[in-house]
Amino acid sequence: MKKFFDPSPPVLTPHDIVTALTGRKEKELLLPKRAIITFAAGDLNFVVRQKKGVLIDAWSPFKQFYRLDDTNTIITRSFIGGPAIAALVEELTAFGIEELIMWGYCGALNEELLVGDVITAVGALREDGVSHHYPGEDPVVQSNWLEEWLPPARSQSFHEGVIWSCDAIYRETVSKVSQYRDMGIKAVEMEAASFYAVSRYKNVKGIAFLVVSDLLSGDKWVGGFGTKAFKAGARKLSQFILERAIV
Repeated sequence: MKKFFDPSPPVLTPHDIVTALTGRKEKELLLPKRAIITFAAGDLNFVVRQKKGVLIDAWSPFKQFYRLDDTNTIITRSFIGGPAIAALVEELTAFGIEELIMWGYCGALNEELLVGDVITAVGALREDGVSHHYPGEDPVVQSNWLEEWLPPARSQSFHEGVIWSCDAIYRETVSKVSQYRDMGIKAVEMEAASFYAVSRYKNVKGIAFLVVSDLLSGDKWVGGFGTKAFKAGARKLSQFILERAIV
């Protein structure tokens, strides 16, 4: 796959765009140590309610960041896809974030996985576009914060493994699903490779947890959104986030 990484400095930086679009000075935009990134409005709102999240005015309306009670953690929501989460990670880390937890959803490839199961993404196969603009020749980009999270994740019986990041949602083909299943890849989604590639480049910690929302079996897709199993899995991960991810 073609690589696009260029080590020369970028023309446009996160600092440039954030200060321009917020009209704020850098010191007003500084963030605490840790960020939780969701994709679903319901997940964001649940944590904000439970932890008395307060909107950080300096970033609004450009981005909606909530400081969780009296902690060193914020929570925010990303749009779907690699470009969105990559830009968000760049912006967060430019203003002080050092640890990132991604809370996402995925389609299972492995038959041992069911709707509602939770996966710790050990690494991600890079079939996105964004990660190739960052360093790394390996086709799989690994989490750099795995060791700390495996024990608590295993205590909750989370599955773990490499997932496939494909940002062409309607090109998850029969052949590729079969090939990657045979390789032992657990699931497919759109953001983890971009998330891990940017986190590693910015030298910050990143870990992704994914709830199985649908199944890709053979040449069929089976949706699980709205089912009891899906809701139970989302609750399980949300409780884990509340208990383990807020500092």
